[in-house]
Amino acid sequence: MRLPAFCLPALVLATLPGAAHAAEWLAPPAMYPPDTWQGRTVAVVRVLDKLDAHVQQVEIPVGQDVPYKSLTLHATSCLQRPATLAADSAAWLEVHDAHEGMAAFQGWMAIAEPSTGVFQNPLYDVQLASCGGDAVAPVPPPLSVAAAQAPAPGPDGTGAPPLPDGSVPPVPGTAAPGGTPAPQPPPVARPLSPPLPVPPADPADEGAAPLMLH
Repeated sequence: MRLPAFCLPALVLATLPGAAHAAEWLAPPAMYPPDTWQGRTVAVVRVLDKLDAHVQQVEIPVGQDVPYKSLTLHATSCLQRPATLAADSAAWLEVHDAHEGMAAFQGWMAIAEPSTGVFQNPLYDVQLASCGGDAVAPVPPPLSVAAAQAPAPGPDGTGAPPLPDGSVPPVPGTAAPGGTPAPQPPPVARPLSPPLPVPPADPADEGAAPLMLH
């Protein structure tokens, strides 16, 4: 009889007496707290010219002014999430339009929350695309890798919990305390096969001599 493939691992573990006691606990993955950021030296913004539908990516070094047509873009800082967290970037930007009567923008822009900072302008649309350049402050500290925790050993040193009556369960293949062999479970009674059906007697054969085989 062929067993399904998903039954094979269970059969392999069942044939190993100490497999349950030799299990090892995996260490949790090292992750930064959710409020951790990594500083970068360049803020990359995406500028849309609404007159001709042209999209241009502009790199803004932190602390410098970068002109684009009638705009002046300035980035005070650019932050991004470290590798263990969900990807996100945020930058403190200042955007000025040289046209008369245009309102300036100053504040945070975040990729994951674009509604936090919106540059309202009838001619241009400015959005943060990413952070690049070198890593600067704030710099996340190195991650501390947690060690795997082994299960606490039981009274017999194997990690098996005691029985409800307080006794220690014997390990398969070993002798019970006192030198006597470990008790084996009683054999499972197999159901008897049903008797074979007896064919009905033929009335024509009544009174005939029985057939003798030599």
